[in-house]
Amino acid sequence: FDLVHARLVLVHVPQRAQALAAMIAAVRPGGWLLLEEADPALQPLVCPDESGPKQRLANKLKHGFRTLLAEHGVDLAYGRTLPRRLRGAGLLHVQSAAYFPMGGPACTELERVTVEQVRDRLVAAALATEAEIEQHLATVATDELDLATSPMISAWAQKPSTAST
Repeated sequence: FDLVHARLVLVHVPQRAQALAAMIAAVRPGGWLLLEEADPALQPLVCPDESGPKQRLANKLKHGFRTLLAEHGVDLAYGRTLPRRLRGAGLLHVQSAAYFPMGGPACTELERVTVEQVRDRLVAAALATEAEIEQHLATVATDELDLATSPMISAWAQKPSTAST
């Protein structure tokens, strides 16, 4: 392929190294690989300005969510390793960028649907109570929190052409 692109995939794959090798193998000589992964460990707070009890509760729930992810084998610091991994695989012209959105309707909606999706698992794991989740969702609905998403790391590189190898 001229371009292989994966977004928010590798952190969830147990055999990340093998999956990355397969993606690189699928790129034609001279083609490009673009990987994008979140890096929650770089910025673990959903409310970076933890200024009160509502923000502390939001961060508690996000910490619980990330605990669940880690228990399921998600590498919460994988995003920052992408440039090194691409260089290590022999790819050329490695570049990367990070995007860290904070505030706005997209961050609010992402927080709402994420909490709704994992609420039962948070309660079952005793990481939060149903009352805490309801309180947080009510606060999210008011738009009074400055919510952030995990930094998204994008890294891209070119596979050497047969002439340059």
